[in-house]
Amino acid sequence: MATYFSCILAVVLLTFSGAAAAETTEYLITGNKPGLLHVLDMKQQKVVRSHRIPDAGRTVYSLTPSPDGQVVYALTNRMKSISGINVDTGEQVFRADFNEGDIRRQAFFAMDISRDGREIYVYQMSTRVLLSEYQQLPTRVAVYDTSAGLNAEPVRTFEAPRRIHMLMKSTDDKWLYAMGFDIYKMDPITGEIVETLPLRNWTLKNRSLPDVLDFWPLWDQTDIFSTPVYSVRTDKAADDPSAYKTGLLTLDLKTGAYEINDFEDTSVLIFSTVVSPTKKHAFGTYTQLTKVDLETNTLAKRVDQDHTYYAVNVSADGSEVYVGGAACDIATYETENLTKTGQINLPDACGDQSTATLRMIRRETLD
Repeated sequence: MATYFSCILAVVLLTFSGAAAAETTEYLITGNKPGLLHVLDMKQQKVVRSHRIPDAGRTVYSLTPSPDGQVVYALTNRMKSISGINVDTGEQVFRADFNEGDIRRQAFFAMDISRDGREIYVYQMSTRVLLSEYQQLPTRVAVYDTSAGLNAEPVRTFEAPRRIHMLMKSTDDKWLYAMGFDIYKMDPITGEIVETLPLRNWTLKNRSLPDVLDFWPLWDQTDIFSTPVYSVRTDKAADDPSAYKTGLLTLDLKTGAYEINDFEDTSVLIFSTVVSPTKKHAFGTYTQLTKVDLETNTLAKRVDQDHTYYAVNVSADGSEVYVGGAACDIATYETENLTKTGQINLPDACGDQSTATLRMIRRETLD
């Protein structure tokens, strides 16, 4: 009998220990000067990991976490290399240097990882340096195997349009979206452009060319990319405030649905936006925090912020919105009334984040 109860107790203990081991927590990833990567527990409002990115110099650029949240890939070396950093230890576990012989290669923010975590895609501009001239080579996407270690070479490359500043994999890994003047839906194996989603080349009547500035990948919670779009009604007088429009572009990385909808006459600047997991609202930031009603395409609420922020993200349950970039803190607001509820100052003399993005991961809890 004693042996029987001992066995039952052992099973119960193993069950509870397994449940504890499987506990996960949501974390925010950002970077700041001088070349640091930070992991923040937003519920506890604290920094839990800080690692130095090799060869980062000072500014931190694009950050792309692996799907399992174990590794964060950073554009480093003035965007001429990718460094993969183990979130737990800070060890560099992946490295790809772009230069090759007399060819100098430079990325420009655009980078994404496949949904299975096996490949990382980066947009590259290439120049051959000769004795008496520079020879411009075609722009391209290079694809790397994430298991290649510290001397990774492209497993394949393909030409891509110029001026790309965002790469996005579809949720089924079948497509690669490249954002530039327009958004190009590409075959990630061959590079064939199978569809062009119009942006600069939109055909709206009585409308100027659109203006977009965005290189913050902020679709972690919904798989919907969004960005503010500015344009002018050419059928209205230049001194008419209603001629100037702010809209929201959305691209669903699961369904491919693509929309651009005006939501207000332009009154403030918005640098980046994120769609809430409820898909009922979007949030944008710059000097003010903006809430957009996606069901009516109208401005829902706006509040002043303490200072400028560049990047915005949202919790998985949609209850909190986080703003960062520009300065050295991450501020938290509740999403209902945009009331500020917290602020985390980053360590190491509070260096500014500049254009570093905010990424969200969910993984086993870090001590």
